[in-house]
Amino acid sequence: MTFVYPDYKKNSIYNLAVKLSDSLGVNTQRDPIDINLEKDKTILVLIDGFGINYVKRLNINMNYRKITTVFPSTTASVITTLFTAMMPGEHGVIGYTNYTNDIGVINPMRFTFNGLDTSEALQPIRNFTDEYDIKPYLKNTNKKYAVIMPGRLDKTTFTSVMMDGDYYQYKFFWDSIYQLDNAASRGYDFIYYYIPFIDSLAHAYGTYQDFVLNAADEIINNVKNSVEKYKDNYNIIITADHGHVPVSENVIINDNKDLLERLDIMPYGDSRAMFLKTRQDISDLIKYENVSIFKYNDIINKNLLGNVSQRFLNRVGDYLLLPEDGRALIYKVQNNRDKPLLKSHHGGLTEDEQLVPLIYI
Repeated sequence: MTFVYPDYKKNSIYNLAVKLSDSLGVNTQRDPIDINLEKDKTILVLIDGFGINYVKRLNINMNYRKITTVFPSTTASVITTLFTAMMPGEHGVIGYTNYTNDIGVINPMRFTFNGLDTSEALQPIRNFTDEYDIKPYLKNTNKKYAVIMPGRLDKTTFTSVMMDGDYYQYKFFWDSIYQLDNAASRGYDFIYYYIPFIDSLAHAYGTYQDFVLNAADEIINNVKNSVEKYKDNYNIIITADHGHVPVSENVIINDNKDLLERLDIMPYGDSRAMFLKTRQDISDLIKYENVSIFKYNDIINKNLLGNVSQRFLNRVGDYLLLPEDGRALIYKVQNNRDKPLLKSHHGGLTEDEQLVPLIYI
């Protein structure tokens, strides 16, 4: 597999976010993606995990173009970029888990310490925006907007920081379509419709299991049929936050005790993009096959995170491990030692993780 770097200049989820922000009257003075939002209203459908590798395998009878997501190619980083029009290095959400100076390693989507089975553990002691530089454009627009997502997600700290529109909850894919019709009938200026099922199925059962592919095909074609009837009044955009890679081997970092002893804190980031923080040279201890090693200067100079805020420079690891094949780098925290391992992952820079479709109807 070859690495694909995010195209923050003109053809990424970041540039799509800039376009959406500008269209909602929150001018960014940044570089928008080149699409024509000719109508006043927009429906944005985000299908979690629906990378370009799925598009190639399914009967997608829609015109699309390839765009890159951001790095790390993981939901927390992508969604934050999508609704702030900021690069990961600017908003500070640089992975599934992040390092902060005074708290340690935390999970931004659950807003808790890494490894805890609870959620929102940090809420009583710390405000989310104190840890991240979040400026959501949906909270600064005067447009009327709706959010369609599973009920379990709409009240989380992460979601409430990003948006506060009218929520339409659903439990299953089929009632999500009903909620789309419900929202569209009310004439919102902007509708965000989030679908998590391909991602969750791939994680649990594998990227290319037949029934996972069948589910993906059914989801995308039903979404297409559902949104097309609104194309006269709405710009319709369908995209994804990242793709998926089948796990070929789980590399347990805990087994490398010499490496762990030289780290200042536990590994963080993602299983496909693992950050290591240390004041020592550990190059001789990182001997994993088909895993590229990026040092701090490489991460900054290769623009992986886009522009990096001075405030968040200390969150960037001294080393970054990026698998070139299907390996997943697993660090098992104490509370989750017996947690089942996933069969499909994302977060890295391979083509299957980085490239997503931009479908415009």
